[in-house]
Amino acid sequence: MIPEFPQFKHLELSDREDIEKITREYPPYSDFNFTSMWSWDTKGEMQISQLNGNLVVKFADYLTKNPFLSFIGKNQICDTASRLIDFSVENYNTDSLMLVPGEMVSELNDFGFSILPDVNATDYIFSIERLREMHNWVEHQASRGIESFLKLHSDYTVEFSSIENLKKEKHLDLFSKWAKNKDVKNHTESNEYLAFTRFLDISNGDIEFVSLYKNDILIGFTAYEVLSNDFAIAHFSKADTKHHSAIYDILNWEEAKILNTKKVKYYNWEQDLGIIGLQNSKLKYKPHSFLSKFIIKKS
Repeated sequence: MIPEFPQFKHLELSDREDIEKITREYPPYSDFNFTSMWSWDTKGEMQISQLNGNLVVKFADYLTKNPFLSFIGKNQICDTASRLIDFSVENYNTDSLMLVPGEMVSELNDFGFSILPDVNATDYIFSIERLREMHNWVEHQASRGIESFLKLHSDYTVEFSSIENLKKEKHLDLFSKWAKNKDVKNHTESNEYLAFTRFLDISNGDIEFVSLYKNDILIGFTAYEVLSNDFAIAHFSKADTKHHSAIYDILNWEEAKILNTKKVKYYNWEQDLGIIGLQNSKLKYKPHSFLSKFIIKKS
């Protein structure tokens, strides 16, 4: 059970149902997706509470690791924001709430709060129908990449797996190969690798993998979670681009095709954290829309 503010508890797998009772009423903001929250809480620092029936989350900044609060919900928004800001000033030396979903801010705007776009936290939303036609995008980098890959590797195979049936060691080995290609030192100690190992331990029938093979060798994979409101959300994707620079185009194309058969309409590809390379890779695939989040302060 989630405690009442100002009491907090550390995140546990058993919290999924209580968290999703609140979050399922809103678009799938990546920061409040339970699978993402659990996977990336590699140091056990994330804490949760509830205030006025809203979910309150203590995050550690993805880059600076500094603590901050956010919330999602529809009850007594102004009182919730005000009390959380006061608590943050006293306990974390910060006067801001971050990652606050757009649905919360219209009411706050009418009551004297300062509201700033949390630009680097904006989630990218893609149309599955558009992505599955990627091979037909005229004079586009992605369609050219798919064409080039198919000419060289027309015998590639695709395997679709639940997380329970996944060949986990092969996927961990590919992660290691990806890290070596990227010259990532001590990758098994990296936050992303630790998050991936936590992710692989989750039991959730809505999590699936698209895995790409060449001559029975795993050369790429992408993992997603099918949600209940026409959405899927991205979690992890890794590939050995030494086989071909367009492997990610093929992975994203194959993923869109399978999601289309599942009647999924939209895909949340998460935020770019202000990292230019991530931003460019997401913009390349023609976003359908965005989920905006905001920084909230008292005026």
